[in-house]
Amino acid sequence: MVITLAKEHRRRAKRRLRDRPEKLDELKGILADFEQFCWRMLKIKTKSGRIMPLTLNDAQRTFVREVFRQIEAGKPVRIIILKARQMGFSTVTEALIYYFTSLQEAKNAFIVAQSSDASSNLYDMFQFYYEKVPAIIKPMSRKNNAKKLTFENPTIRTADRRMNPGLKSKITVQTAESRVLARSDTIHYLHASEVAFWPAKKKKKHLLSLLAALSKEPGSLGVIESTANGIEEFKKMWDAAVKGESDFTPLFFAWFEMPDYRKPVPPGFELTEEEWKLKEKYALDDEQLQWRRYTIRNDCGGDPRQFDQEYPSEPDDAFLLSGEGIFDNKFIKSLRDAISAIGSRHEIDFVKNKIIPAPSGELVMYRQPEQGKRYVLAADTAKGKEDGDYDAAYVIEERTGEMCAALHGKWDTDLYGKKLNTLGLYYNTALLAVENNNTGESVLNTLFNTCHYPLLFMHKKSLGWNTNQATRPVMISDFKEAIRDQLYDIYCPKLYSECMTLIDKNGRAEADSGCHDDRILAYSIALQVRQVADKWFEWFKKKQQQRAESRDDYNEGVGWI
Repeated sequence: MVITLAKEHRRRAKRRLRDRPEKLDELKGILADFEQFCWRMLKIKTKSGRIMPLTLNDAQRTFVREVFRQIEAGKPVRIIILKARQMGFSTVTEALIYYFTSLQEAKNAFIVAQSSDASSNLYDMFQFYYEKVPAIIKPMSRKNNAKKLTFENPTIRTADRRMNPGLKSKITVQTAESRVLARSDTIHYLHASEVAFWPAKKKKKHLLSLLAALSKEPGSLGVIESTANGIEEFKKMWDAAVKGESDFTPLFFAWFEMPDYRKPVPPGFELTEEEWKLKEKYALDDEQLQWRRYTIRNDCGGDPRQFDQEYPSEPDDAFLLSGEGIFDNKFIKSLRDAISAIGSRHEIDFVKNKIIPAPSGELVMYRQPEQGKRYVLAADTAKGKEDGDYDAAYVIEERTGEMCAALHGKWDTDLYGKKLNTLGLYYNTALLAVENNNTGESVLNTLFNTCHYPLLFMHKKSLGWNTNQATRPVMISDFKEAIRDQLYDIYCPKLYSECMTLIDKNGRAEADSGCHDDRILAYSIALQVRQVADKWFEWFKKKQQQRAESRDDYNEGVGWI
């Protein structure tokens, strides 16, 4: 048994069942099995208005198994759930929290919903569990204030409370609309419901205070769940969990995992091309596709993108953009899924002027440099803000445009310049174009004055590439054409991911709120510089020949002087 049954329950069970040992054993078995506990002890109100035992569906069972797997592994349970609408995860999470809190002593549970109405619904669910649970495991409860269940002896006499205090556990339900959450008590069981829909200005602050108050002890429970709502804090937490950057286990549940999401097929029902693809990809039946068709038409205003957000088939489907997307994300996803080359990670050691294999290196190499080939290295620089974009650079082959390497991270400008110097020399002295906006001037200063890089790109008599009102529209236009028409071999999945969050904001293509476009800009610079690279390489070749012929003209500085 993963719970420690409270003394109040043990006493009551022994007293009432002392002459029926088989019933006592049966009760112990029920309390040791959460799914049995739900079926035998808890009641819910169904969508049809009936009162029924809580029976877990397959998606709920998957979630429950993960909870108990982490408990049995001696871990604090941390789970983040991305789901389709109304799959019953609030119901099963509240059942888990009621199970842990109402059967054990000195446990604090804290539940936060997106609005006052939603928090009232969740509190009513707890109240209903308590009202309908069999008397043999119903803990004492004192009169509660708004949205709080307190399991303790309600008697007024202090002596009686000392002799039989009850559980001293409580369940508190609040709304994310509150000004402050969870500033004092330790939380043992936390449920953050529909986090994507919490007030935007309070969301990050509330999550920080809740997670700080959540116990780190084994057996504690932290569940963050939501339907997607664009690119915001929940999306960041989900991505961090998927990448392994947090201890939260990501669980995704598609709409077709819900057994109720189906409708009878009408006469003459024929699948569209898109529906055929969905049927083959996810093994759907016609009743599920008829439910999808009905829901798009009646609940989503005829917009399949809205359906994808509310009822996703895959995690990437869920996160709709806050503006109009520049690209068709399904097309971009197909390109990303079709990538043929898997790169190998490396570290740039600019001290030894070497590139060495490293499992977590910042450089991903798709093609090694080949003798006689010429390369373009284009670099975008970070904005210089803590929450700004990253440094990003791409190496492409000058003749074919094939992607050869991708560099991404955050570095001091001098270190970034030295890494670019080593990378450019490695690729046969690539034509190196650094965006000179923002912190780019400092990066160029390192390349020019410290590294003496021999082949730096110039734009209108200035070092580097300048992104401005004249050049940016051309960059984005050529980038869109390259992606749309699949002009070049692209191997970086993260570049395609950025394409999925590139939106039109008042006629300007830029990253959606909370997203980045540093890879897009770096690759766009590479495409622009490639168009004029031939004359630079020819110039550099002549310059090298002149140096070989006359050592008097040789300058130890940069090659373009």
